[in-house]
Amino acid sequence: MECPSCGSELEHEDTFGRYLGSRYEEVHGQIYRCPKGREQSEECDSSTFHVAGSYYTYEKGDGGQLHEGYPC
Repeated sequence: MECPSCGSELEHEDTFGRYLGSRYEEVHGQIYRCPKGREQSEECDSSTFHVAGSYYTYEKGDGGQLHEGYPC
């Protein structure tokens, strides 16, 4: 998956969802980071996000569409 801001390959960072004890009860989506955005490079606009370089997708409902920022 490519960063929509600079075209770099996004790196999978984490999973988010409902967590119960030592396992996920329900996975809601995936979190990705752009390496250039994370480094706060001027080459990528995602460097200005609250969590620099962050994007996420939901597992259900929107067909895996990439969203800017960090899931709440």
